[in-house]
Amino acid sequence: MTGIQTTTKTGHYFRVLAVLALAASLLAGLGSPAHADGEFIIKVNSTADLADASINGRCAADSAVGDQCTLRAAIQESNATPETEIIAFDIPGSGVQTISPTSQLPPITRQAIINGYSQPGASFNTLTVGNNAVLKVELDGSKASGGALIRGLTVRESSDSLIRGLVINRFSGEGISTFGDISSGPTIANNNRIEGNFIGTDPSGTQDLGNSIDGVTIASGAFNTTVGGTSRSARNLISGNGLSGVRVSSGSAGNQVQGNYIGTDKSGKADLGNAGSGVLTFDASNNTIGGATAGAGNVISGNGQSGVALLGSQNRVLGNRIGTNSSGTGPLGNTGAGVSLGFVSGTFVGDGTKGGSNTIAFNGGDGIVVGGSGLSTGNRILINSIFSNKELGIDLVGGFEDVSGVTANEPGDVDTGPNGLQNLPVITSARTVSRTTTIKGKLNSAPHQTYTLQFFSNPKGNEGKKFIGQKRVSTDDVGKVTFTFRPQKPTRVKNTVTATATRSATGDTSEFSSPRKVVS
Repeated sequence: MTGIQTTTKTGHYFRVLAVLALAASLLAGLGSPAHADGEFIIKVNSTADLADASINGRCAADSAVGDQCTLRAAIQESNATPETEIIAFDIPGSGVQTISPTSQLPPITRQAIINGYSQPGASFNTLTVGNNAVLKVELDGSKASGGALIRGLTVRESSDSLIRGLVINRFSGEGISTFGDISSGPTIANNNRIEGNFIGTDPSGTQDLGNSIDGVTIASGAFNTTVGGTSRSARNLISGNGLSGVRVSSGSAGNQVQGNYIGTDKSGKADLGNAGSGVLTFDASNNTIGGATAGAGNVISGNGQSGVALLGSQNRVLGNRIGTNSSGTGPLGNTGAGVSLGFVSGTFVGDGTKGGSNTIAFNGGDGIVVGGSGLSTGNRILINSIFSNKELGIDLVGGFEDVSGVTANEPGDVDTGPNGLQNLPVITSARTVSRTTTIKGKLNSAPHQTYTLQFFSNPKGNEGKKFIGQKRVSTDDVGKVTFTFRPQKPTRVKNTVTATATRSATGDTSEFSSPRKVVS
């Protein structure tokens, strides 16, 4: 494979790409595994589902029609070989070649590369927006039996494996699952990669053929798994599945979900939502959904629950489009909240940089909701574009709420709840005169504390569509401070302005202030 675009800096990944390039040059006429610098190549040439006749270093299923290398046999041989295996495809015939396992495929238990893009006619995505990948190998689980939950592919207690370029649909379990033995520490299932696949759709990327559970599950004992990546070729389409698009489970950490379309069709313009949340972390910490660098953000839209639901601390949601189409301008909302935080602490939704800013819009619930009572603390919500959601832009659940759900300020901010029910600023005036906007207001919160106030401009309403700047303030002996803020550029008359307050010592961010219309 040549010409693969990537901005990934992981040394292993570049080594994998070099191996794939070498593999492409060796595939022609290859009849058995070929040794190349410690790497072996197995060429799947059949859509049959036969087991290997003998585990002997040669992929050959027991068949009446002569030697056949099936995917099942290739995985069996790969698991028996200490060197890295490249499982490539050269199945005769035009069009998409469909492999229909009748039972669970063997789990991948040694480092392996399964490269669907090696099938003739396949090509990876080259678009910045959308997905023009052509996938020619389909794993169809509709005929699989022999267990309640049959997964498409499983990486079990194996590190540094790569699954790319496959269509995986209609399995009764997950499309792809990776897990390890947590009792052995975080070295059993490290650094696996899932990229460039269509998981839960048909080969065209436009029809729902979802797997019954999650599209991808990163389970206990799997660490530093990357789903997608920052390159165009790494983009997965993960849609139409019966639960979450991507689930990160308890006992897993350090994973990255980047650059994917989750809940849309391959164009990113049509709803093909997963029935649950787009991305769900369940008691899993230190994971990153998106990123602040180019290409890292996901499109997470059209899903049946929240776009992103986090149960677990120290996670980051950065640079994503949540509830919009792939261009970030049109509506493709998730049914629930854009981002839901429950019983979490130390989470970042936006990191205060332009690259880390999420666009969270058009969702059927709140833009961001923080629940979990006093167990949810220190969750920073910084420099996002939040607008046109059905309910609040930011909702801290609890306290004395009005009919819209806005939590009332309390003198001295001594109440407890999600993010400490951090008091919100009060904007008392907003004027634009001679191309200078002056915003004045006050904050009543904990005494002798420093706060970052972030200001936003909106065509209307009480959310925060456009970040216009920030200011640090400190409260006095009774927790009060007044402020005057002038953004670098003037704000249009008749727009509204809002603000949030984030306590420096704890990282707790408030709801948006009530909107104040800009007058002349």
